[in-house]
Amino acid sequence: MKGVTLEEYAPYHRQVLHTLSMLAQSIKTVRTHSAGLEYTSLMSSFLMHNVSGARALLALYESSGVEWFPVSVGYGIARTMFEVDVTAHYISQSPQERASQYILFEHILNKQAMDVCNLHRKSVDPTWREAMEIEWQAKWGGREQKVNEKFAELAPLFTSSRKNGRLFHNWSGKSIRELAVEVNHLEAYDIFYSELSSFIHADVRLANQSLSIRHDGLSWSQRSNEYDVGEVLHNASSFLTCYLKHYGSQFGVLDAAAVDACWGAAGV
Repeated sequence: MKGVTLEEYAPYHRQVLHTLSMLAQSIKTVRTHSAGLEYTSLMSSFLMHNVSGARALLALYESSGVEWFPVSVGYGIARTMFEVDVTAHYISQSPQERASQYILFEHILNKQAMDVCNLHRKSVDPTWREAMEIEWQAKWGGREQKVNEKFAELAPLFTSSRKNGRLFHNWSGKSIRELAVEVNHLEAYDIFYSELSSFIHADVRLANQSLSIRHDGLSWSQRSNEYDVGEVLHNASSFLTCYLKHYGSQFGVLDAAAVDACWGAAGV
């Protein structure tokens, strides 16, 4: 990228993201990885998620343009693309074991969701009681024993030896930052992810997105500025680039040069 002006910033990264997504969609078949079908399935599912995120951002850009692009929504999509990239790199360090652990954590999530539903069947709010009773009968009532048995079987795999036997808060028992450190993504976490999280957790930076301070007072608008839109597309392009290189190296379907060429092909 050479000498991209502010006016060119969003269109340039829109073209990069488009070119990357087209490259990803050119993958038609992949071999089953030597680590097994579970690992192959996860990595391919992550690829589809990130390509879907890219396509969603491109569709928003086409429908809204720069001026009305929903920046907060865009940052949220980009954030998940980073999480997927970091998670994939971490799983690949021990692909069979960690792919299995990632998948099996679904049974812990099922138990937690079932228990929450059961708890709120006794809510003091009659609307919630009725809603949770409907959900219980439709989703959990006939599965309660099986869910409990599977949880009892797998809970030891997701129990911390350092925190008084408490269950992991997620499949790995580690924060995204801890995963980022282990896969050499710390700079991206500190620089990009922390800011992106503002738009998920609704801190003041989300509110400031719609606020302008003018000489005659405050003004609020859904209008975006070119730099923010460009940043959304730049972040998404960077995260997709990283994931495509990783996926390509794991399955032999793309080489790094082809991925990097997407940035030059966009032109300025």
